[in-house]
Amino acid sequence: MTTPERQRELRRRRKIIVVAMAGCATTLAYSLLRRRRSDRSRRSFGRVVASRSRYGSRVGFKRTPMFPMQMGCAKWEHGWEESYWWVRLQTVAAEGVSHALMLKTVERKLRLPWSVFDSLAREMEADPDLQPSNPRAVPLRLKLCAALRHLATGHSFDGLEESFKMSAQTMRDFFWGTFIPWMMARKYEENVYAPRNIDELQEVCEEYDYAGFPGCCGSVDGVHVLWYGFKSGARADFVGKEKQPTLVFGVTVDHRYRIMHVTSAHAGTTNDKFVIRGDDFHTRIMHTQLYKDYKFDLLTSRDGTRARYKGCYVLCDGGYGDWRNLVSAFSCVEPFSQRANWSHRVGSVRKDSECTFGVLKARFRVLTSRIYRRNATDVENMFKVCCCLHNMIMRARDVRPGTGCEYVQDTVHECNLDDGEDLRDTNARGQLVRNLRSASIVDVDLDDVDDDAHNTALRVDTSDEVDDVTAEELANKTALQHALMRHWRIYAELHREEYDGYHPFVYSGSRLERQRLDAINGGR
Repeated sequence: MTTPERQRELRRRRKIIVVAMAGCATTLAYSLLRRRRSDRSRRSFGRVVASRSRYGSRVGFKRTPMFPMQMGCAKWEHGWEESYWWVRLQTVAAEGVSHALMLKTVERKLRLPWSVFDSLAREMEADPDLQPSNPRAVPLRLKLCAALRHLATGHSFDGLEESFKMSAQTMRDFFWGTFIPWMMARKYEENVYAPRNIDELQEVCEEYDYAGFPGCCGSVDGVHVLWYGFKSGARADFVGKEKQPTLVFGVTVDHRYRIMHVTSAHAGTTNDKFVIRGDDFHTRIMHTQLYKDYKFDLLTSRDGTRARYKGCYVLCDGGYGDWRNLVSAFSCVEPFSQRANWSHRVGSVRKDSECTFGVLKARFRVLTSRIYRRNATDVENMFKVCCCLHNMIMRARDVRPGTGCEYVQDTVHECNLDDGEDLRDTNARGQLVRNLRSASIVDVDLDDVDDDAHNTALRVDTSDEVDDVTAEELANKTALQHALMRHWRIYAELHREEYDGYHPFVYSGSRLERQRLDAINGGR
């Protein structure tokens, strides 16, 4: 029989045990809660820095093998050694021109001559920074082929897995993390550049000299690339005239469709006038001594008298500013007047930029597809890499406009390739617009007046407010436009007399081809 003292002692011990167990349970619950919070923050940090946690949301997450029935490394590898493209690359590298059909197929699918592709692959393989650490890694040559195929077709990396037997993640990491930065660092400035000395500048200007624009060194225009990687709520900043969200680039090209300069990316709603303000070529390079001191002669009379001018310029549409080095066609001109004829000519010659954009987007279809990359800088670098590859192809194949039969028909009807919207005498509502020269004004014979009188008679009114452009700058541009218009009228007449009635073509190669075809057909 238990005494009362013994019972009191047992109750006291029982309370101590219950309190201790409750304290242990509370401590265990608190430690588990802290661990869960710590794991949650660690996972979110891993996703931000793109660590291994990108493959899952749990600690210790393991990817499921692509081929779980295989053994060892074969569970993860796709078997690139037997892929469609690796077999063809090895065959062309071994047999070369002896296997002409496969060589032609590879060049057509990659949009590159084999010599250019092989040169890029060898340079990348010789770069110590690109050497793979794993001996079983996919070869750089095959990864380069996948990157070029993505540019050429615009297909997703998931869609390229079958033909390359390579994971989409591997191709994606190589494209954005290796290929694009490497091309920008090693190849872009080497292939995309404006004339750097007087010989290069003279070569570019000679092409425009035949077209009737001495002193011209290029054409500039804007090109839009679809981009759906904008932030939520910012769609209105990127939807402009294309009716879709885009990024716009200002691109300057020469008369041979070679790209000389590309601006940084701007929102799709940005006006050309604002894009040109951030163009390093037009705000800095064009104002160097090389371009400012370049001298050219313009015809002033039929006896061959010429006047000397100084300072290069480029051709553009009417959406750019009134700078002296940006020459555009006259707007709202009188039909069949000298201004209208010269404006038609400007519209024909400045199509170099539009034709270049067409060739570029047809060659690299990724520029016509929807790009969802979040970082706009990556999209800008991708566009510049496409421009770099375009120049490499043009130089390797010595491609230039006006050297083949396919260009003859276009150049024969070049008068239809004009700035139709700028040259109409009515607006979109059918209402007449105010012409710079009314029909009642008598035309001035340009051969009977000097430059000052001519510029005074035909100078536009600069009394209105001009945005960020002084009246002197606008007057200089107008004077150059009228001098070029007079030169073109005289030059066209002399050209027809010298070449048996042939009107000046846009490209000298087109005239030679036209003469050759006429000779084959027994004359004109």
